[in-house]
Amino acid sequence: MLLTLAQSYMRWLLITAAVCVVGTVMSAFLANPPQGRDFFVSFVYNWNGFLVAPTALGALQFGAYTFRQQFHFLVSEILEIDSDPSGEVYFELERLFSWRNKQAIALPVFFVGTFILYICGYPLSGLASFLLWAVSSAMFYVGGMMLAYTIHSARFFGALEQNLSSIRLRPNVHVLELENFNLYLTTLFLAGAIALYFAFRGTLTANFTFVPPFDWIGELVRAFVGPEGEYKEVRNLLIYPLIIFPPYAMFAALYMRMVLRKIYLTSVKLKVTEIDDLARPLIYGTTPDHTADRIIEIRNAVMDLQQKVTRDTKDLALVGVKDFPSIVLITLVVVQFIAHNDGTVKGFLSGLIGIK
Repeated sequence: MLLTLAQSYMRWLLITAAVCVVGTVMSAFLANPPQGRDFFVSFVYNWNGFLVAPTALGALQFGAYTFRQQFHFLVSEILEIDSDPSGEVYFELERLFSWRNKQAIALPVFFVGTFILYICGYPLSGLASFLLWAVSSAMFYVGGMMLAYTIHSARFFGALEQNLSSIRLRPNVHVLELENFNLYLTTLFLAGAIALYFAFRGTLTANFTFVPPFDWIGELVRAFVGPEGEYKEVRNLLIYPLIIFPPYAMFAALYMRMVLRKIYLTSVKLKVTEIDDLARPLIYGTTPDHTADRIIEIRNAVMDLQQKVTRDTKDLALVGVKDFPSIVLITLVVVQFIAHNDGTVKGFLSGLIGIK
């Protein structure tokens, strides 16, 4: 799993390097040598191209490569679903696997994000400006796709929760198999948080021109910021990713773990109830005392097993240490945006850590 993520990162790092070389060379030849140098500086340093593109596109490729495998393994090898609710569950699973189905979410996110970046204004001109647009706007498509994966994953787990009474763990399934699936969700969430952090950090350091591309856009922006406002206040629209990505991703991560925990505990309860029902007639019937005593011991052992397994659900905790890096990264994104755009909060943080 981690090797697949590393390979995805490396693949897109090489592609990003190729785009950077082509953009630098073509800008120098088609425009002038100084613009080639300006493109390289903008792409690498201002827009953080070598950090943004590989992490974002690598995370998306990792999700696309592993989602079908992991969720199919969950349904076919870990869970046992009765025939009645299986249609609803598999319907949501197919919606989750469908690439076309996700475009209804990804494309609107992409178009809104692209428009926000466009009205902030791109530096340079010609091919150099177009390449900066293509790479930076692609991040919003990546974010839209990851949001679509998250929404459809939550819908799939919603179908599992609604049919909880008809779903159980397969025989001989160990809690570690559920923990491995949890680890996959944690890895995917962390990859998304890293991508969000670098993408958002790139918008803070990007050398936007803050020049309206058309007069009507300038008039529209001034209508919202007021007569005393400045056009560069459109930078505040960059909070858009923070509104649509982290809240739902964190909710979905908690929700999916909660459903897995419910399935696990329900399966344990059903198994113990089944054994208890088999033992009860023998205990209260005409069975010889020594046999009844033995069955009572077995029943008590089963109850002890139930308590032990319940304690083992700490492995299926809703929030654990492995989630700490993702939470820290998302917190940093929020704090950086506030500190960059709110003078009062920036002054407070500067005084708090002693940096001006």
